[in-house]
Amino acid sequence: MKAMPTILEHLAALFDKDMRAVLSNPRAISMIANPSARVQMAAVRRDRSVICFIEKPTEKVQLKAVRNAPHNIHFITSPSERVQLTVIGIRPSYVGFIPNPTEKVQLKAVEKRPECIFLLQKPAEKVQLTAVLKDPRYLSAIREPTEKVQLAAVQKNPECIRHIAELTEKVQHMAVQRSPDIFRQIRQPEESVRLAAVQAKGENIRYVSAPSEAVQLAAVRNDPMNIRYIENPTEKVQSVVLNADRDAAPFISSPTEEIKRLAMEMYGLRLENAAGKEAAAARTSETSGDSGKKAAEDVAKKPSAKQVREAVEKLDSEIREINREYFQATYEAQYSDNAAERESEVSAAGKNREKKLVKAYEKFNSAAVPERKECNVGKIVKELRKERVAVENMKAGEWHSLMKGKAVQPPLVSGASGAAGKGSALMLARTPAGYALKAAGTINQASRQANAEM
Repeated sequence: MKAMPTILEHLAALFDKDMRAVLSNPRAISMIANPSARVQMAAVRRDRSVICFIEKPTEKVQLKAVRNAPHNIHFITSPSERVQLTVIGIRPSYVGFIPNPTEKVQLKAVEKRPECIFLLQKPAEKVQLTAVLKDPRYLSAIREPTEKVQLAAVQKNPECIRHIAELTEKVQHMAVQRSPDIFRQIRQPEESVRLAAVQAKGENIRYVSAPSEAVQLAAVRNDPMNIRYIENPTEKVQSVVLNADRDAAPFISSPTEEIKRLAMEMYGLRLENAAGKEAAAARTSETSGDSGKKAAEDVAKKPSAKQVREAVEKLDSEIREINREYFQATYEAQYSDNAAERESEVSAAGKNREKKLVKAYEKFNSAAVPERKECNVGKIVKELRKERVAVENMKAGEWHSLMKGKAVQPPLVSGASGAAGKGSALMLARTPAGYALKAAGTINQASRQANAEM
């Protein structure tokens, strides 16, 4: 409903042709080069949308345009902070339409609706903190979170490291401190973090490539049986294991001559070196004919550790970007006044995300797990969804472990009650119809040993 002209506006119209024009037709302001503040107000009072024709509206005119019609913020090039706050007070999500919202405006929007963090290109640190303290998962919306923000999120939920591209040493320590199991998800951990992770849980040595002597010692002092996971233990480490646990001694890889001698003297044990084991394996392969050749070919096709690592990093990056695009699309959809249209846009965004995730996993399998190239990724993703797994939040390392036949406990959607939701690990098993998921349940010692050797 258009507002009636005021008495002052009628009086002004007697002497001002511009005022007469906008009182007759508010859109006439588009033809006025530099309308006065009074003319601007008269036009906007009659029709708020004509703010789009005013190049430099006064603050009062801006406020008049956005009150009860916050969408008009689209048409204001440089809204004042007061105008921005007015709009956010009505529609927090409209912060996405403000080119450079002030920190105060960003904060108000995120306080009212934390998901607004997805709409901010460069949120201030205080704004980032507000969002992640409400829900650490909002960390995924922040392209370059500060270390303080990372620490706050990880302290609340260590799983949040999956949303951080570059982890600082402090953040790595915080994650491991809160959950030693999270160590396997850290790419290129610092030496101090490796040591801390292994001290907290000796089995973490399995995820350390070329561990230092200090890390090796921490693992075997935690449990001598962890020597199974160390490919080339130092003689000092071998000695600690030999003196600590007779049953662990046979698992020493590449025992030195001195360790062999001591094992025989102490326990009457004859220790084999790794070279002897490899030679035996080679002889078995030679006697197996074609099957041996095939095994050799498979080994030759196996990607290097560097190739796997690069593929893992690339997949993590792709997943973060896919999620960011999805959240952006869903939050933009809420601006629609049509409920059916909103639902349609959200549904389309979800389908698009699923399609991109499947494609990303397929590319990863080709690069890092070529033996699973024939695996129907789309089917596996659907099965994971049935188990209430949040596939979009899976770490690349978790997907790799799953493809390698290892038991994993992937991230779940809230309120999950499937096999995974009840605490059972999931594994990928070969069936006559292809590959399928199964609940692993409790994994015995032998299974863990097999997984460590894969």
